[in-house]
Amino acid sequence: MPFNSTSQEHSEGFIRLALAAPFLQYLIDRGIDPQPALDQVGLKAELLSDPSVFVHSELVYGLVNAFSDLSGDRYLGLNVGETFDLQEWPPFAQALQSTKTLFEFFTRFVGLVPQESNSVRHSLVISADKATYSIERQQEPTVPPIQVTGFGAAIYVRLLQTVVGESWDSSRVRWASRYINGLPIGYKGIEVGLGTDPGMQISFPVEWLFLHHDTQGSATPVAPTRQDEEVTVVAALRSVLREKLDEAELGPEVVSGLLGIQQERFLKALQRQGTTLPREIKRLRVDVAKEHLREDKMTIAEIGLMLGYSDKSHFTRFFRGQTGMTPTKFRVGS
Repeated sequence: MPFNSTSQEHSEGFIRLALAAPFLQYLIDRGIDPQPALDQVGLKAELLSDPSVFVHSELVYGLVNAFSDLSGDRYLGLNVGETFDLQEWPPFAQALQSTKTLFEFFTRFVGLVPQESNSVRHSLVISADKATYSIERQQEPTVPPIQVTGFGAAIYVRLLQTVVGESWDSSRVRWASRYINGLPIGYKGIEVGLGTDPGMQISFPVEWLFLHHDTQGSATPVAPTRQDEEVTVVAALRSVLREKLDEAELGPEVVSGLLGIQQERFLKALQRQGTTLPREIKRLRVDVAKEHLREDKMTIAEIGLMLGYSDKSHFTRFFRGQTGMTPTKFRVGS
């Protein structure tokens, strides 16, 4: 049940309901009626615009998951997080304006975020070569916070990217959570890993903590170059398809959906890289085949089946056509 609070104190495990408002607005802006999802959890839309209303965190998880199902958008949380105005989020705006370095920012931010929710605990852990900002859930969720985790990934990657500015390097950033199905593998070029707990962690170089940021800067992240975006798309494609090479339907619509990007952008990225989806799938099949042939743990027929070839002779013809040698010859020479 929701309840009102006029102070910063609220019951354990509760979260400000207004944090789900961007999800509601995202659906409305796209002409999607959110009412079925609201009815599913027994909430009225007007409650989401009242900053004094708090509800149990599980209700919010269920609500935004229902919004995702209703919209047919598996990465709804991620998409909402990417369009959310960070300057409208009090903890971010206040911490950014009152600090000069990333370390000062996170120190201030950790103190401000609990005003929004006490269902999670925020912390910054520093080691010799990396810093890890963690969002630890205080209770084991019964409703999987898939879309909330996707939203968190978008928010904290943008937040870090904004404060770091020109020093941003996505290859040095790692995001981990138990609920990584809320975002595509290789999201924004960062490493996405499976965590052991229901919270979230983002790790980055420790030297970034001492960079000075512009307190007047926009919350809009530094845009990667077009070339970087295209390389990221191709790299993400290879990550996503590694375990799906035996599937018959791997067309542009399916693959772009797996990546969580528009089909048009996906095809343009491949075109600018001078490649095509069939070509990348062939390359990936060859690379995966070579890996398993070197390991010598699977038979050639098993490798072919894993790559979508039910007949060993068909796999052999494919591999020889791509490499100039049979799988057997390659294995013997490896």
